Amino acid sequence: MQNTAEAFDAESAAQEALENFAALLEDADFTSELELMGIGRMQFLRRRQMLVEWRGLYMALWRLALASSFPQDAEDIFETFLRSYQATHPDKVSARIMERAREYWGMLQPKGNSDFSDLARHLGSFSSQDEKQARSLTLRLVLHIRKAYRIIFDRLI
Repeated sequence: MQNTAEAFDAESAAQEALENFAALLEDADFTSELELMGIGRMQFLRRRQMLVEWRGLYMALWRLALASSFPQDAEDIFETFLRSYQATHPDKVSARIMERAREYWGMLQPKGNSDFSDLARHLGSFSSQDEKQARSLTLRLVLHIRKAYRIIFDRLI
């Protein structure tokens, strides 16, 4: 009887995590991320490209948070979310976001939440800056990614 109750609790928590993240992603406003990268309002193509990157990254950060809270079920929960997201967002841009989410997860997986510098350098590569500016941007992005991860983790369930 206890195993059934534990399974129900785990399933309920997983469903809550799915719903919480779907709401968090829906409400996400990436203005500060774009400003951090020096992408202005009138840079439509770059904004569109970077919104794909940031949405994908947020999905991957959520997957990382799932790994901490639901180590046995994280992959299943993430894949359930991606199937649901695909069903409600059948467009090409959303398909690209999901592709980026998987790629970012691949980048995050080896180091977990201990080091976001590779991710920050990758995102920084989308900006054209000299070496000193690039190092500064990378440090700011590391801090911003860590902050985003904490927000996602704190709102997991």
